[in-house]
Amino acid sequence: MRIGTAVVFLLVMPLLQAQTDSRYSLGMGISRYGVAVSFRNDKAPQTFESATLRPGGFYLEAGNIQHPREVAVVNTFFQNSGSYKVDKTHYAWTLRPGLLYTYTLSERVDRRAVGLNVTSGPGIALAYTWPVYVTILQVDPFGNEYFANVRYNPDVHKTTEIAGRAGFSEGFPEGRFTPGLSWQGGLDFQWANYRNDVNTLTLGARVEAFSRKLTILHNNELNRSLFSSFYISFAFGLGS
Repeated sequence: MRIGTAVVFLLVMPLLQAQTDSRYSLGMGISRYGVAVSFRNDKAPQTFESATLRPGGFYLEAGNIQHPREVAVVNTFFQNSGSYKVDKTHYAWTLRPGLLYTYTLSERVDRRAVGLNVTSGPGIALAYTWPVYVTILQVDPFGNEYFANVRYNPDVHKTTEIAGRAGFSEGFPEGRFTPGLSWQGGLDFQWANYRNDVNTLTLGARVEAFSRKLTILHNNELNRSLFSSFYISFAFGLGS
C-alpha cells in the first residue's frame, strides 16, 4: 500500500508545479506489441542554462497489446467470411499515464533549429482484457443452419466452423482490469515552422510489468506479464 501511495505521489507531484511554458501535443506511436495514441504535456525550461534533469511534464497514452504469436486466418469454406486469429481468446488494451523527466541536449531556439531531448520517466499501466467472440455455423434441432456469435474457445470450436471474428466490442463487459507499472525513455527530436509550435519524433524503449499474465492466447504458457519493446512515435501540437 505504501509503495502504491509513493508511486501516485511521484506521478502527481510534478503536475502540481507551476510552469510558465507548456507545450501540448497529440501523437501516434507503434511498437512490437501494437499501436497507441497519446496526449503529451511538455514543460520547457526558460533558458538553455536551466536545462538540467527536471520534471518535463506528463503523458497519457492508450493502445492495444498484441502477442507476437498471433496469426490471422480466413476460412475459405464460407463465402464472405472474415478473418480471425487462431488461439487468440482475449483482446488487451492499456491506459498509460506517466511522467516525463527531460534533459535538453540541444535547444530549439528558432524555427530553423532542431531540439534534441533525452526523456525518461515512470508510469502506471492499466490493462483491460475482454474475451474474443467468433461467428460460427450452428444447426438447430430441425436441421436448419444459422450463424451465431459465441465466445471463442479453441478446445470446442473447430476452425472449419468459424466464419470470422464477431464485433470488436462483443464481450467487452466481461473483461477485467490488470494493474501494472511502466518505465519508458527515449530521444525526442523537435522542430516546427513557428517558435511555439512543436513537432516531436520520439525513438524510445518501454518496459511494462503487470501483476499477472495478460491472457491473450489460449495457451497460458505463452502469455506474459512483462513486456519490453522499442517504439517510435510522432506528435504534433501547439505551445501555450
